[in-house]
Amino acid sequence: MYNKILGALVGAAVGDAMGAATELRSFNQIRESFGGKVVDFHTPPNDTPAKGRVAGQVTDAFSIPYILIKYILKTNGSFTTESAQKALIEWSTYEWFEPFAGMTTRKVINRITASKENNTYWAYAGHLGNKLFKGHYYAMSSNGAACKAFPMGLFNPGDIDKAIYETIAVTMSSHDDKYSISGACAVAAAVSKAMEEKVTVYDIVQAGFYGAKIGEERGNEIALNYPGPSVQKRMDMAVNIAMKAGEPDKIMENLAETIGSGPAIAETVPVAFGLFIANNGETMPSIYGGVNIGDETSAIATITGALSGACNGIDSIANGYQKIIEEKNEMDLSKLSEEICKYIEKDLMDRRK
Repeated sequence: MYNKILGALVGAAVGDAMGAATELRSFNQIRESFGGKVVDFHTPPNDTPAKGRVAGQVTDAFSIPYILIKYILKTNGSFTTESAQKALIEWSTYEWFEPFAGMTTRKVINRITASKENNTYWAYAGHLGNKLFKGHYYAMSSNGAACKAFPMGLFNPGDIDKAIYETIAVTMSSHDDKYSISGACAVAAAVSKAMEEKVTVYDIVQAGFYGAKIGEERGNEIALNYPGPSVQKRMDMAVNIAMKAGEPDKIMENLAETIGSGPAIAETVPVAFGLFIANNGETMPSIYGGVNIGDETSAIATITGALSGACNGIDSIANGYQKIIEEKNEMDLSKLSEEICKYIEKDLMDRRK
């Protein structure tokens, strides 16, 4: 379990840090800017959101779930809407907030802060805007919902339904719409399945479909609805594209052109699963796919890194990458993985009593 947890954490962090340099560029622009396919850490150019950071530093795509995990372990708590909101407030005290808080996340944090100052800390209950706001392309944030979902899969190895239940609660803390819930549940369910032994790519993807279906159904009951594409139907499109014969890079281009790789969760999540399939679930190729597909590269590579890292374990990460991540971000992911293991073991023992 420890190897899979560490694999997921490092895989997600590597994907985020590597994708920070390629974000907002198209597939072809990435190759022009970097002289070919990006397969290593680069200093983010000045026209990217991560400008001013050094190679190997993470952005919000990994730092938000990282702080969420740290908060749960520190408080010995559970994944709830309230704990997720408190973790977001804690995240806003770090240097990641100003350069990386997207329009949805920033609005959530500002409203929570205002509610706290008025002694109505959780009174707004996730009311983040009307349909016009929620229907806005950039309001369907992949970073805020999909990337934040993989911890619930890690903490619930093989217990897909519990991972989904907790993901719905966490997602409602910042993205109270059915599509964000659906995409987040797809990621959490797939990571939960990937934590099992002797699991296949097919098993993981099927778990993702199940999560997307349950998430959308539950979202229809409790969350805001707006016109938009279904995550699970886009996932089906991505799988069909990825299953066709061809080189992974050609499949990557087809995914980007057909589904898109932007911040809408109905793009980010499906193409991440498509890249995972196209690369047969292998960790580094899946991460490279996310880094090079263009646009929301940090978010997509974070998800592919979490999925493949959980499936294959820490030994599937390129040598030296964990050290780079830990040194550049002052993180101890080995220790964090040990703490997660202890939490899971205690949780299982408590549930057996």
